[in-house]
Amino acid sequence: MIKRRLTALRSAMQKEGIDLYYFNTSDYHMSEYVPEYFKTIAYFSGFTGSLATLLVTLEDAYLFVDGRYHTQADKQCLNNGITVVKLGTQGALDPLTFIKKNYADKTIGLDGRRTSIRFAKELVDSGIAIRSIDLYSDLIENRPPLSKDPVYELPVEYTGLTRNRKIEMIRYCLKDRVHIINNLESIAYLLNLRGNDILYTPVFLAYLVFVEQEVYLFADLERFTEEILDRLYEDGVIIRPYASYYSFLETIRNKKILLDETKVNYETYLRVCRGHNVIQHMRSIVEDMKAIKNPVEQRNVRLAHIYDGVSVLRFLMWLDSVDKSTLSEYDVKEKIDSFRLTYKAKDLSFSSIVAYNENAALMHYAPDRENSARLDNRGILLFDTGGQYNEGTTDVTRTVALGEVDDEIRKYFTLVLKSMFNLSELKFLRGLSGNQVDVLARKDLWELGVDYRCGTGHGVGYHLAVHESPPNVRYGKTENGSELAEFKPGMVFSDEPGVYFEGKFGIRCENLLLCVNAENNEYGQFLRFETLTMIPFDRNLIDPRYLDERTRRVLNNYHERVYQTLLPYLNEEEAEYLRKLTREI
Repeated sequence: MIKRRLTALRSAMQKEGIDLYYFNTSDYHMSEYVPEYFKTIAYFSGFTGSLATLLVTLEDAYLFVDGRYHTQADKQCLNNGITVVKLGTQGALDPLTFIKKNYADKTIGLDGRRTSIRFAKELVDSGIAIRSIDLYSDLIENRPPLSKDPVYELPVEYTGLTRNRKIEMIRYCLKDRVHIINNLESIAYLLNLRGNDILYTPVFLAYLVFVEQEVYLFADLERFTEEILDRLYEDGVIIRPYASYYSFLETIRNKKILLDETKVNYETYLRVCRGHNVIQHMRSIVEDMKAIKNPVEQRNVRLAHIYDGVSVLRFLMWLDSVDKSTLSEYDVKEKIDSFRLTYKAKDLSFSSIVAYNENAALMHYAPDRENSARLDNRGILLFDTGGQYNEGTTDVTRTVALGEVDDEIRKYFTLVLKSMFNLSELKFLRGLSGNQVDVLARKDLWELGVDYRCGTGHGVGYHLAVHESPPNVRYGKTENGSELAEFKPGMVFSDEPGVYFEGKFGIRCENLLLCVNAENNEYGQFLRFETLTMIPFDRNLIDPRYLDERTRRVLNNYHERVYQTLLPYLNEEEAEYLRKLTREI
């Protein structure tokens, strides 16, 4: 089936004189997670992961994936005649370099609505001919429709700032510049609105444009209640049809326009360039504003993690009480999801990862009903899960023993736990960024010649996307440079080192951290990280031989804090169980 689809695409390429066609996993808004409507890489390659690039030539096809998806891509794509390029391995070229090296004198086709400005301009600036053309839509059979679900408001008791106040703050920063926003999380944040267009990410399809004293929202009108429309009008937001966005851009002339090269699509850039406008490329003001949670959001997100802790504790109690050999990974996934959704969570924050033994070596493995490993009363289980609450977004990973485990697993679990605390316990002078602290989470693993092929941590939104930038903790470079953004009080991000040994096992420990002020003295302002996640670690996996006194003290203090924080929300049986999990080592 995949080969037939690629053949049809190549026929369209030949007809249009296209030598190579570029696909990414994004939508019109440069989103990481997208509606089913936009999952075209899955349609033409079989790969279902959340991040990849597919390059199709008249003879070959290449799928580029990072370390999270190396094994998954092999399984899903090799039988389809697609070459998997494993980024981060020796000799692997990134898509841009691959095109420059092998197709510099060819014509590259891409959908400018789904391609970032930066990527397209890199090709153009290298002298490569590109055409913004949709060659795929007419080829896709039974394409899922876009959502028509209602848009809803998030009240100010959760957001901390009114929509009008946020708009005023952005206008003050813009002065006389036009600001065009494609990013869905930024639009939802700024307007205090949410939707259901992307699974697990509460956003709605829209564009937003600041022009002098006016704010234009391009969205489907029928998705808003009269009450919301009235309130938007009172706050000076002018609603226009979603489909009228590109024609509106051509009316903007002789202006200074602020564009985020990695968050705005190339078609937008082409349209505004026709109006003799001056383009200023920089990260959106809203991105930085959104990343720094205000005091109300900080207070709420602490509560969200308490709710999350109670849900996961109840799951652990259930898991302890059952015969694991009667369960599959999918059974466990369904159970942990139900504990969240029947307590306080409005939704999950991503598709839950539940992986047994060797499956945990696949970083983004997700079981389904048909393909799910059976468990046993031995080995380890990794679960990476999270919830969407009115009070915030959660993301946590725990690795637990289901019975007997060998010394190698206990050794690496202890070192991963130590690595996580190495970062979370840092106190530092303001000015450091994610690429400067990443080594703290890796150094103990590096000493053993072991690494993990992903970042250590990502920013987390507030009742928004579970992946948000800035901040970003990694030593490698990203397209938007978010790893270079300095930590600021109010930022929330994950701390999740791990080890992944293909065919054997995977281990990850993850807490979410909030950046807060420490002391201010003659050396300047010191910052530190407050741990938000309130869920114990499995003491059965800790090998004291690799647990230094500092980590022992930090772990015991953390467990006591978890116990005292969750205690008021538990019944007597739950409290007794938590006491057992958090007793001193």
